[in-house]
Amino acid sequence: MNRPNITITEIRRGALALALAVALLALAAPAFAHGGFDHVRGTVAKVDNNVLTVKTAKGDVDVKLNAQTQISKGNQKAAVDDLKPGSRVVVDIPEGSKDAVAHSVQIGVSSAPAHHAPEHK
Repeated sequence: MNRPNITITEIRRGALALALAVALLALAAPAFAHGGFDHVRGTVAKVDNNVLTVKTAKGDVDVKLNAQTQISKGNQKAAVDDLKPGSRVVVDIPEGSKDAVAHSVQIGVSSAPAHHAPEHK
Protein backbone atom coordinates (compact mmCIF):
# COMPACT_ATOMS: atom_id res chain seq x y z
CA MET A 1 0.00 0.00 0.00
CA ASN A 2 1.36 3.39 -0.98
CA ARG A 3 0.82 6.14 1.53
CA PRO A 4 1.56 9.73 0.65
CA ASN A 5 4.23 11.32 2.76
CA ILE A 6 2.41 13.93 4.83
CA THR A 7 4.34 15.88 7.40
CA ILE A 8 3.07 17.07 10.76
CA THR A 9 3.42 20.66 9.51
CA GLU A 10 1.09 19.93 6.56
CA ILE A 11 -1.48 18.38 8.91
CA ARG A 12 -1.31 21.42 11.18
CA ARG A 13 -1.73 23.79 8.23
CA GLY A 14 -4.76 21.85 7.02
CA ALA A 15 -6.32 21.85 10.50
CA LEU A 16 -5.67 25.58 10.84
CA ALA A 17 -7.24 26.28 7.43
CA LEU A 18 -10.30 24.22 8.35
CA ALA A 19 -10.66 25.96 11.72
CA LEU A 20 -10.35 29.36 10.05
CA ALA A 21 -12.98 28.48 7.45
CA VAL A 22 -15.42 27.30 10.14
CA ALA A 23 -14.82 30.46 12.19
CA LEU A 24 -15.42 32.72 9.18
CA LEU A 25 -18.67 30.95 8.33
CA ALA A 26 -19.86 31.24 11.92
CA LEU A 27 -19.13 34.97 11.96
CA ALA A 28 -20.61 35.65 8.52
CA ALA A 29 -23.98 33.96 9.12
CA PRO A 30 -25.37 36.64 11.48
CA ALA A 31 -24.53 39.35 8.95
CA PHE A 32 -26.85 37.80 6.37
CA ALA A 33 -29.69 36.58 8.53
CA HIS A 34 -30.75 36.81 12.13
CA GLY A 35 -33.37 34.73 13.86
CA GLY A 36 -34.44 33.00 10.66
CA PHE A 37 -34.96 36.26 8.76
CA ASP A 38 -33.13 38.13 6.04
CA HIS A 39 -33.08 41.89 6.64
CA VAL A 40 -33.60 44.66 4.13
CA ARG A 41 -32.48 48.05 5.45
CA GLY A 42 -33.00 51.34 3.69
CA THR A 43 -35.58 54.00 2.93
CA VAL A 44 -39.02 53.71 1.41
CA ALA A 45 -38.92 54.55 -2.30
CA LYS A 46 -42.61 53.77 -2.89
CA VAL A 47 -45.53 51.50 -2.01
CA ASP A 48 -47.71 50.34 -4.91
CA ASN A 49 -50.23 47.47 -5.00
CA ASN A 50 -48.90 45.97 -1.74
CA VAL A 51 -45.31 46.03 -2.99
CA LEU A 52 -42.87 48.03 -0.87
CA THR A 53 -39.81 49.26 -2.75
CA VAL A 54 -36.89 49.86 -0.40
CA LYS A 55 -33.92 51.92 -1.56
CA THR A 56 -30.81 50.23 -0.14
CA ALA A 57 -27.10 50.94 -0.52
CA LYS A 58 -27.00 48.20 -3.19
CA GLY A 59 -30.10 49.31 -5.12
CA ASP A 60 -33.86 49.03 -4.92
CA VAL A 61 -35.45 45.92 -3.39
CA ASP A 62 -39.13 45.04 -3.89
CA VAL A 63 -40.86 43.33 -0.97
CA LYS A 64 -44.44 42.06 -0.98
CA LEU A 65 -46.81 43.00 1.84
CA ASN A 66 -49.82 40.90 2.85
CA ALA A 67 -52.42 40.75 5.62
CA GLN A 68 -49.96 38.90 7.91
CA THR A 69 -47.17 41.49 7.52
CA GLN A 70 -46.65 43.24 10.87
CA ILE A 71 -45.94 46.95 10.46
CA SER A 72 -44.77 48.98 13.44
CA LYS A 73 -43.23 52.31 14.33
CA GLY A 74 -41.44 52.22 17.66
CA ASN A 75 -43.59 50.10 19.94
CA GLN A 76 -46.81 51.05 18.16
CA LYS A 77 -48.71 49.19 15.47
CA ALA A 78 -48.65 51.02 12.13
CA ALA A 79 -50.31 50.64 8.73
CA VAL A 80 -49.26 50.55 5.09
CA ASP A 81 -50.28 54.23 4.85
CA ASP A 82 -47.51 55.02 7.37
CA LEU A 83 -44.86 53.85 4.87
CA LYS A 84 -43.99 57.25 3.40
CA PRO A 85 -41.25 57.83 0.81
CA GLY A 86 -37.98 58.64 2.56
CA SER A 87 -38.91 56.84 5.80
CA ARG A 88 -36.21 54.54 7.12
CA VAL A 89 -37.26 50.91 7.40
CA VAL A 90 -35.99 47.49 8.37
CA VAL A 91 -37.89 44.68 6.66
CA ASP A 92 -37.68 41.08 7.88
CA ILE A 93 -38.25 38.42 5.23
CA PRO A 94 -38.28 34.72 6.20
CA GLU A 95 -34.89 33.23 5.35
CA GLY A 96 -34.95 31.48 1.99
CA SER A 97 -38.31 33.00 0.99
CA LYS A 98 -38.71 32.73 -2.77
CA ASP A 99 -41.62 35.20 -3.02
CA ALA A 100 -40.11 37.89 -0.72
CA VAL A 101 -43.22 38.43 1.42
CA ALA A 102 -42.35 40.59 4.42
CA HIS A 103 -42.93 39.12 7.88
CA SER A 104 -42.49 42.54 9.48
CA VAL A 105 -41.63 46.14 8.66
CA GLN A 106 -40.15 48.39 11.33
CA ILE A 107 -40.46 52.09 10.47
CA GLY A 108 -37.60 54.18 11.85
CA VAL A 109 -38.00 57.34 13.84
CA SER A 110 -37.77 60.46 11.72
CA SER A 111 -34.59 62.37 12.23
CA ALA A 112 -34.87 65.77 13.88
CA PRO A 113 -34.75 68.79 11.59
CA ALA A 114 -31.34 70.39 11.25
CA HIS A 115 -30.68 73.01 13.90
CA HIS A 116 -29.85 76.42 12.52
CA ALA A 117 -28.29 79.17 14.54
CA PRO A 118 -30.51 82.26 14.87
CA GLU A 119 -29.73 85.08 12.52
CA HIS A 120 -28.10 88.13 14.05
CA LYS A 121 -29.17 91.57 12.90
